Amino acid sequence: MTQDFNVDVVVVGGGLSGLSAAHLIQQKDASVRLLVLEAKDRVGGRTLTKKLMSSGSSEDAWDLGGQWVGRTQPKVMNLIEELGLTIFRQFHNGKKLMMLGDDKIRSYKNTIPSLSICALLDLNHFLQKVDYMCRQVPVDQPIKCKQAEAWDRMTLHSFMQKTLWTKGAKDTIDATVRIVLGVETSQISLLYFLHYGAAAGGLEPLIESNENGGQEYKIQGGAQQLSQMLVDKIGVENVWLSHPVFKITQTNSGVTIDTLNGKCVQCNRAIIAIPPMQSGRILHEPDLPCYKRELYQRMPVGHIIKFIVIYKNAFWRDQGFSGEIVCHGGPTQMEGCDSGPLGVLFDCTSPGGTPGLVGFISGKQAIQWANRTEDERKSAVLKSLVEYFGPEADQCVMYMEKDWGKESYNGGCPVSTVGPGAMTYFASGLRRPFGRLHYAGTESATQWCGFLNGAIQAGHRAAVEVMYELRPQTISGKELEGTAYCTLPSVEPLPKKSRHILRFTFALGAIVVFVAVARKAYFRIAL
Repeated sequence: MTQDFNVDVVVVGGGLSGLSAAHLIQQKDASVRLLVLEAKDRVGGRTLTKKLMSSGSSEDAWDLGGQWVGRTQPKVMNLIEELGLTIFRQFHNGKKLMMLGDDKIRSYKNTIPSLSICALLDLNHFLQKVDYMCRQVPVDQPIKCKQAEAWDRMTLHSFMQKTLWTKGAKDTIDATVRIVLGVETSQISLLYFLHYGAAAGGLEPLIESNENGGQEYKIQGGAQQLSQMLVDKIGVENVWLSHPVFKITQTNSGVTIDTLNGKCVQCNRAIIAIPPMQSGRILHEPDLPCYKRELYQRMPVGHIIKFIVIYKNAFWRDQGFSGEIVCHGGPTQMEGCDSGPLGVLFDCTSPGGTPGLVGFISGKQAIQWANRTEDERKSAVLKSLVEYFGPEADQCVMYMEKDWGKESYNGGCPVSTVGPGAMTYFASGLRRPFGRLHYAGTESATQWCGFLNGAIQAGHRAAVEVMYELRPQTISGKELEGTAYCTLPSVEPLPKKSRHILRFTFALGAIVVFVAVARKAYFRIAL
């Protein structure tokens, strides 16, 4: 039997974006009655922290989802400070290892990878060209770029084929995209890739883990704490877990939201803060506008399997290695897999000193290796690590993994991407409100989309739009900048009677550290 509830605002999605929206609404006006509906039995979305006892008496936290933050990401850094959490640096001291261009393992120091001089020059030219192109793409309306139509018709792979001529440089970009987006370069629009880079201020901050890079810091205790602590501020009673939404009905006077477990919630405004593909699966009455449907059908989520290997000793540090590896997978004997599972690896030793390595199986590798058992993946991962670090790598204390392709109500990670020809619908499809529905989610951000920072920024934007409708006196002109009320053209109303409206919208953190450093190598070589 259906149960009816009445509130002012419903937030669909209990990830960091939706909870950030709810938190800001409460900060603006605590009298606003709000409710967060989360389909899963937990909050946090694409963040997931697993806590285990360390060798001592304390607990260690291991992130199986998005985890990295940086000082160039103000939204998430401000939230970390507000919540009283502590950050610590990503370890990257020592020699790094790579297998790109061929099947040979090479080490390098500082920031110059062991690519050939030709490959370094090739890569540097590509990065300079892409950075220039990123600066031509408006982050709020990428389709307004002068070359938008031509760049959107082209995949990143086809652009690489025209621009790059060495296998080492091509392997480097392929590996980078697999980790950043969880897809192959042949699957995404060039314009989307440029927009993604532009939202991070260019490729260099997007892919680096050193100072001011996107992977500069981690959160002590894990990134899922951000969402869990926001629930404490919002009120546990206002966050309903295991309440998947299957239908949203709009009228000129309000919104009705129905859940699979029989709850029916009435509200004035709603914020949809779930991945685009999931949003497209909800029944809408009236139906979603064409520009949203078209994008949702063309915006699949990437595929990543994240694994953590815990050891008794940090033997790689003892050997002078940073723990960083980047490769194309290398050869494999596993039937049905074109390469080994390894893509990128980082040191993930806990603040308490428990040694660990974190790695990613991404894109095509993830699709192929997802068909193997966990034991088979573990065996293949450890075999690869032995090739890089020696026999000690086989003696792990624990192996754990998370296949995000099997995560209900996510279907993948770290971010939803856009295929060729679909960027025409991007800004409208993700950010423009439809009737009384407003849209959040990290994909819809204009600053660090795909990251934790983007999730928070998008949630805040949607919250400002809702509060402008409900309590306009609480919103300043400055806060309206970047919202539908400030930058979007007129929005189509609901059929027949509706009012005017508006628009606008992590990852997981893992990234290839050394790609952009070829730029520095170029200048050293040139001198």
